[in-house]
Amino acid sequence: MSPIKLIGFDLDDCLFDSTGLSERARIKGLDAMINLGLKINKKKAKQILREIVEEYGSNFSEHYNILIRRLNQVDENIEYITYNDFYKYVAAAVMAYHEEKVSSIRLYDDVEYNLKRIKELSIKIAIITDGIPIKQYEKILRLKIDKLIDLIVISDEIGIKKPNPELFNYCLKKFGVKGQETIYVGDRIDKDIIPANANKIYSVYLHRGGKYDNYKSDFKLQGDFKPKYEIYSLKELFEIINEINNKRKVIK
Repeated sequence: MSPIKLIGFDLDDCLFDSTGLSERARIKGLDAMINLGLKINKKKAKQILREIVEEYGSNFSEHYNILIRRLNQVDENIEYITYNDFYKYVAAAVMAYHEEKVSSIRLYDDVEYNLKRIKELSIKIAIITDGIPIKQYEKILRLKIDKLIDLIVISDEIGIKKPNPELFNYCLKKFGVKGQETIYVGDRIDKDIIPANANKIYSVYLHRGGKYDNYKSDFKLQGDFKPKYEIYSLKELFEIINEINNKRKVIK
């Protein structure tokens, strides 16, 4: 049996705090609207915006537009927002949102160093992520990890979304490796662990404390839902690599 040849990673909330960054950026957008004259209680505005994100999805591009429409149509306590003010507020919010996302995006502290350590072991690195390709590539470039990654697999670019196991199988075929020669690290049971297990990949659940970190080892998940390993830092990956490779030496 061959040693580990490939390690794949999810991107958002695995290599960087995507959820936290988006939340902070949305609040910056609200601040910009309020500073420009929108008369609304900030706490109330945050609650409405969270509802809109939940209803329309985090990748929806018009959260602020919907916010103002909702205020105009539903909230009788808010002074009607005119056509001109509508777009002025949205423009200010979008500017502040993007400024925050550009200035604050950064890797988790354990990422860059440990990716470099993996490369030193001559193990290939892939990112397998859902998302809009141009947005995902922008994140990777801004995080400055593109030169550490051997293959980037984005669902919308391939035409297969997680948790379809074929997205992971596509990555295996690209490298010409087997699932048993691969480790995959993700922060979601449904979209990371299940498709990895389906391809006989060593699945690693990374606890980041984010919105999807709702699995604990004492839940006793079984079968396809159960990760092979759990870690709290990427430095723990090297113990896993050694354990797998040493077992193979014994089998030989």
